Amino acid sequence: MAEEEYLREELMKKKKTLEAEKKSIEKYMGPHEHDESLEKEWERINQELEQIEKQLEEIEKE
Repeated sequence: MAEEEYLREELMKKKKTLEAEKKSIEKYMGPHEHDESLEKEWERINQELEQIEKQLEEIEKE
């Protein structure tokens, strides 16, 4: 049980960091500005956040 709590805490920290990165990128991505590298980073962050959400859901089911 302690291991699950530790994993949950680590996932929450990672999620918070990724959300901060996402907000930072959002500041530079205007409606008319499209930087390919920022878009790729945006997609990577969204994928990681999705995986973290799935892992958190699995932990809470147990």
